[in-house]
Amino acid sequence: MKSISLNGQWKLKGREQEGSEDFISLNAIVPGEVQLDLSEAGYLPIDLFMGKNIFETEKYEGWEWWYERSFIAPDERENVYLVFCGVDCIAEYFLNGEKIGESRNAFIRHEFEIGKKLTDGKNTVAVHILSPMVYAHYRPFDISAIYFSGHIGFNGTATALRKPPHSFGWDIMPRAITSGLWRDVKIEVRDKFYFEQLFFKSDLNGFTVAYELKSKYCDFNNVELEFIGECGESTFCKKLRANWKIGGREYIGIENPQLWWPYGYGEANLYDTTVNIYSDGELVHTEKHKIGLRTVELDRTDHTDGVHGKFRFIVNGVEVMCRGTNWVPLDAFHSRDKSRYEKALSLVKDIGCNILRCWGGNVYEDHEFFDFCDANGIMVWQDFAMACNSYPEDDEFLEDMRREVEFVVREYRNHPSIILWSGDNEIDWCHRNLGRDPDTNVITRKVIPDVINKNDVGRPYIASSPYITGEKFRNNTLDPSEAHLWGARDYYKADFYKQSKAHFVSETGYHGCPSLESIKNFISEDKVFPYFDNDEWNLHSTDVNLNDGRVMLMHKQVRQLFGEVPENAEDYILASQISQAEAKKYFIERIRANRPKTSGIIWWNLLDGWPQMSDAVVDYYFTKKLAYSYIKRSQAPFAIIAGEISSWNLPFFACNDTLKEKSGTVTITDIDTGEIVFESDFISPANSTVKIGAFPVYYSEKRMFVIRWKTSDGEGFNHYTSGNVPLDFETYKKWLRKLNNIYH
Repeated sequence: MKSISLNGQWKLKGREQEGSEDFISLNAIVPGEVQLDLSEAGYLPIDLFMGKNIFETEKYEGWEWWYERSFIAPDERENVYLVFCGVDCIAEYFLNGEKIGESRNAFIRHEFEIGKKLTDGKNTVAVHILSPMVYAHYRPFDISAIYFSGHIGFNGTATALRKPPHSFGWDIMPRAITSGLWRDVKIEVRDKFYFEQLFFKSDLNGFTVAYELKSKYCDFNNVELEFIGECGESTFCKKLRANWKIGGREYIGIENPQLWWPYGYGEANLYDTTVNIYSDGELVHTEKHKIGLRTVELDRTDHTDGVHGKFRFIVNGVEVMCRGTNWVPLDAFHSRDKSRYEKALSLVKDIGCNILRCWGGNVYEDHEFFDFCDANGIMVWQDFAMACNSYPEDDEFLEDMRREVEFVVREYRNHPSIILWSGDNEIDWCHRNLGRDPDTNVITRKVIPDVINKNDVGRPYIASSPYITGEKFRNNTLDPSEAHLWGARDYYKADFYKQSKAHFVSETGYHGCPSLESIKNFISEDKVFPYFDNDEWNLHSTDVNLNDGRVMLMHKQVRQLFGEVPENAEDYILASQISQAEAKKYFIERIRANRPKTSGIIWWNLLDGWPQMSDAVVDYYFTKKLAYSYIKRSQAPFAIIAGEISSWNLPFFACNDTLKEKSGTVTITDIDTGEIVFESDFISPANSTVKIGAFPVYYSEKRMFVIRWKTSDGEGFNHYTSGNVPLDFETYKKWLRKLNNIYH
């Protein structure tokens, strides 16, 4: 197959869709968004994230846009397709002035066969993108869409638009109603025969390949398929005839199979696979794939009392302790996402994650994202792109969703890293809170599972996160086995967190400021500090209505931990980062210490998609907060951690999330005095958490303990902060300096 890129410079013009007839004209870059082009041309500020500049984009929300460029037609006229990998959002397409199609979904690929419409030499392609807000304004919807969405208020009545939910303003993102050709545009000249579908369903001994051939020629009689693959010394080769069938399946067994394992549990083995199509003995099509042999099962109960329940992933027959983060948009302008992949993904394994949850307010990431996860053993929990709202259930919208889900499942199903499809983010939760039975949700109870059952055999699916069935809806005394722990977000060791019955926590977080250097990059010089009555801090906290609730929440969290709030910028930032670091450390270690009752945590979140004061542990500019190093130690595949004081003693646990037994020595010292308070040999069985000892501690003693261990695999280090709050800020700063000396 030949591919001709149409990326690069296009002509762009726009006007108010229901206003002035006057156009503006400028150059555009594809992939891109019109807001970035307007910024580059001087119609918008050059740095849209500085101060309150993002509000300037709102004046273009009612505009329509025309993209146009010319290209030279390929010589071929058969199997020629014009492909748009991402168009945001309501669009019409033209070739040489003739309309060739339309679309209304920013998430999926749109393609049009154009071979017979091409002229020799120069051709012109144009895309007309209408205002999403005008479209939403005129689209009818049920009153339930208002009633059942109004309590959230993030994106209100625009749920009929299939564009990133966070675009309309969220608690992690600004309002930025984007338009544009945000992913690649290209011409594809496809082979005489190719695969319309190719699906690899693996097990522990090989895989079943199911395929659908595509060709305009009806003679499949002399068509042969060939599958060749290798992973180290393990290889396979299989040939089969199409035998007049446009589709079929075949099992391919592999000698000495090399399995794909999550990070910490083994190697993420992948088979480099070549698939060939021959017609009358001639090679007419070839493509490359990476296949991972693994099985995955979600073993769960609908509800729990904290003891008689479960929510756990079993990979290759082995229960996996999940330690990871929610993956949120890398940028408010998604054409820039891919340029941030390398830096962002390098953090994932370094910080010890073995799972990422692609949150439902996001976009569907590019294959480069999933390729990284495949190669590094990072499991992926993939939400479909719906969050915190009631979505339409009219025939038009349900068909839009069916097409979207079919595209997404077919596009990504061969990635072994994807271990779960999830219908949405928190919509069950929202419906229950307003008295609506979540089981009446047609999208997540019928449309999505029907498509998955037809297109992706065997991969687990849950309807929502958290998933709330009718029984749980009718009986509020029942808790979901998987939960998002937010609550009042007060003291991180409050009963809300300590007494949670959830076996799996898929969201929880705590605030921390970016560094002062980073804050100066997005807050105006005269508003860097203090944060009281500061509209720029409010906006970047993130509140599009400029309320100070989240700013003051962080203020209160600092006061809770230290009893007072520092009055200078450097100390306040550090205090907030200490508060965040200790909180996330506690959240992670509570889950690990309570194994096997608990089986995973996916905390919120690794990285910001725009500059803000947030739960993220790495800011938009890739500067790490203190929590990064704390989490890295707490999430190591093998770590020794403290529990919580009970019966006058502080217990310690060896958390071994590997398939290899660990043994060695552990020494625990007081960071102030150097006194050894505990020392022992230990044995830590594979894939388990075991208590290895305890020593006397008083709640009234405010101390920090340093935990060091040695095994045959090397040395490790952790710490535990003991005592009731408030802690003394100056004392903690001394502890932190000593920790940094130990760690580095």
